[in-house]
Amino acid sequence: MNNLARQNSENIHVLEIRNYLLKPDLTNKFSDYFHTKFVAPMNELGGYTLGEFKINSVNDRFVWFRGFADMKTRLKFLNDFYCNSATWKEYGKGANEMMINSDNVYLLRPLKKEVNSILLTDKIFTVVDFYICNGTLEKVINLFDTTYIPFLKNLKIEDITLWVSELTENDFPRLPVFQDKNLLVSIVHYKDENEFYTKQKEIENMPTDLKKSMQELVTIQNKLVLLNLR
Repeated sequence: MNNLARQNSENIHVLEIRNYLLKPDLTNKFSDYFHTKFVAPMNELGGYTLGEFKINSVNDRFVWFRGFADMKTRLKFLNDFYCNSATWKEYGKGANEMMINSDNVYLLRPLKKEVNSILLTDKIFTVVDFYICNGTLEKVINLFDTTYIPFLKNLKIEDITLWVSELTENDFPRLPVFQDKNLLVSIVHYKDENEFYTKQKEIENMPTDLKKSMQELVTIQNKLVLLNLR
């Protein structure tokens, strides 16, 4: 992992979760191309690559995290990289030719501004849970604070960060993003397959009252299980 990304990983206040649909069977080829051509130049311009992932047994998806210090830095980076950099001018076409769609992107900020979120990990599994909470987001956040996060920590699940949508206007419309005011996102890292499956079973066996509260307050929950490529 580029040292610039590691040095700045605790100062991320804007996060993009980018989920690319690729042409069939190109995940490995695209991943290698992306890592060798783009990661170091992007990090040097202030758009930090904080994770590169595939989905198990899926060969047409590439997911990655990109972080910024703030929205002003994001705008400067996007202009510097996509409009002005020699890197994108030389290699952008090659990346686009392998992709079908690159618009599945969530723009997020840390739930608690006073907490620096460490995203870089050497663990194998990363799980992103998207909780859509129509009209109940504040109640869900309170449930997480008072009950759900303590429950996870009691299971020895410590490597967790929480995010909500960054609702500042996307000032680079060339790259569309999802900005849902009802969204809560958790990112959890697990060291290996065994820990992931063991902890998932323990989570599924949460106390009845907690499960009932989650079901009542969360409108939709979607899970993205990722394998760390780097």
